[in-house]
Amino acid sequence: MPTLPQSPIRRNPSRKPPSGVQGRTFALVRELRLLIETTRALASAHEPKSVLRVIFDKAKAFVRCEAWSLFLIDPSTHELVFDMVGGPKARRLKGLRIKFGQGIVGWVAQHGKPAVVNETRKDRRFLPSIDRATRFVTRSVLCVPIFSRKRPAAVLELVNKIGKPFDRQDLHLLTHLAEQASIALERLNLQEQAASLGVTDELTKLHNARYLEQALDREARRCRRYGSIMALIFLDLDEFKKINDQYGHLMGSQCLTELAQIMMKCIRDVDILARYGGDEFVVILPETTVSTARAVAERLHEAITSHTFLSEQGIKARLTASIGIAGFPDHAQSKEELLRKADEAMYQAKAAGPNKIHVAE
Repeated sequence: MPTLPQSPIRRNPSRKPPSGVQGRTFALVRELRLLIETTRALASAHEPKSVLRVIFDKAKAFVRCEAWSLFLIDPSTHELVFDMVGGPKARRLKGLRIKFGQGIVGWVAQHGKPAVVNETRKDRRFLPSIDRATRFVTRSVLCVPIFSRKRPAAVLELVNKIGKPFDRQDLHLLTHLAEQASIALERLNLQEQAASLGVTDELTKLHNARYLEQALDREARRCRRYGSIMALIFLDLDEFKKINDQYGHLMGSQCLTELAQIMMKCIRDVDILARYGGDEFVVILPETTVSTARAVAERLHEAITSHTFLSEQGIKARLTASIGIAGFPDHAQSKEELLRKADEAMYQAKAAGPNKIHVAE
């Protein structure tokens, strides 16, 4: 294998690239170095925007064109948005939108396949309205999709190659760049998922005990610093073991998922709901009095007792819950004490119940 140069390629416009075997070797070395440089640059990209910027800049550096664009696909509308642009009409393009499936770039986004068009006026997919808006003449186009989560997330477009038409080598090069971008985006997605799993309960998709500890610490510090208040609700299902014994753990897990959905509907956006473990759930209510927390607990009670669990499975089970409530600083001066007081109150409710609410003493 030829030794790769360490310094960037210096283009000499007056010098023609070598031909024949020497030319193919030159192209191979050039492409290998591009991929190595791109891999190094992507290794230090820690967000999707940085990944796309690397690919956009590499495409501009290695394929001489009149204009370049990188479109983001809006997941809510499926429209393509001009996000990164380069060329004489760049300012006029920034922020413009193209409908999904419209134009050559829209076709690439819709089908997830690259497209090379060297005579745009003869291609039925070509969208002339952008040229009219910018007073730019698009003669040739090369587009490649970039994937994230196995779906097209962006499209890289090169317009009007200088000197000669787009060829297979250009397509090959751009496809490799797009594949590297897709791999980098997938890596970031996996990192994000891993971080999320660290504080998210896999079954219910609620916060887990680890996140609860962090949130309690944060809220307790805020209360001490600003002299504010908060309340804690500790909820435990009554005789939940019977569900697992009678219908199996799979149905028990489904019950917990349904319970999480019920609880989310009963609390405010500012409240923090977490699965503490098993069939135990905790709600942090910032800036909330104990009496207001009791009202929330009663709402939870009513929602749970009126719900028919596992109805889609044809079982139609009924459940109740015991709830304990504690307030900061009414009943506790630390996050540990607050959690313990609410837990003790829950056990007192269970002893008096089931299906009772008890406030810490």
